[in-house]
Amino acid sequence: MNRLSAQNQLIIGIVVIVAVTAAAIFLAILPQFDRAKRIDGEIAQVESDIQAQRAIVARRMSAKQQAADAQVEMLRIANQVPEAPELPTIIVNLQDAANAAGLTFAQITPGEPVPAVDQANKDLGYTKIPISVIVQGAWSDHIDYLRRIAKLERGVRVTDATYTYVASTEDEKPYVEALIKLEVYTMSIVQPSTSAAGAQPSAPATPPAGATPSE
Repeated sequence: MNRLSAQNQLIIGIVVIVAVTAAAIFLAILPQFDRAKRIDGEIAQVESDIQAQRAIVARRMSAKQQAADAQVEMLRIANQVPEAPELPTIIVNLQDAANAAGLTFAQITPGEPVPAVDQANKDLGYTKIPISVIVQGAWSDHIDYLRRIAKLERGVRVTDATYTYVASTEDEKPYVEALIKLEVYTMSIVQPSTSAAGAQPSAPATPPAGATPSE
């Protein structure tokens, strides 16, 4: 049997090396590529799940924030329109606002509570209480007073305001007297017989001597 020449042996060796390399690629490296693809798919799925969970958490946090905001709004409305008339509190608030504005708080008269109705005379489910206030002072102080009323925590609506100029006398400087008609509201239906008629605090019909605010 003839021995292979050196050249043929080299060729055979190269072929064997190429075959082994190819086998290694097919048997070892290519499966790793497939495994890497599967891992990439699993990573993508995990990332997708994480994003979905984050979205759920974000929605829940948003819902909790909305619930908290709604609670704050309900408390604000409850303060503006409470369950009970709480007239003593609103009277004190109106008087404090007048004092802070530099006005003389001359008189306040709460009226009879009446159920609030719409244009079709349908009951709206809450009660309105009219209040008349007389204050005296400079015109600029009256403007300030209206601004302070608008900022009260209790909901107050000015329905009418009449201003009268009072000329000076020997004892008093000129001033402006305002008759302001207001409405406050309560969520409960208050019958006229249970109104604050017995709790109608009223300041003197005229300001005490020397207490008339200057302009």
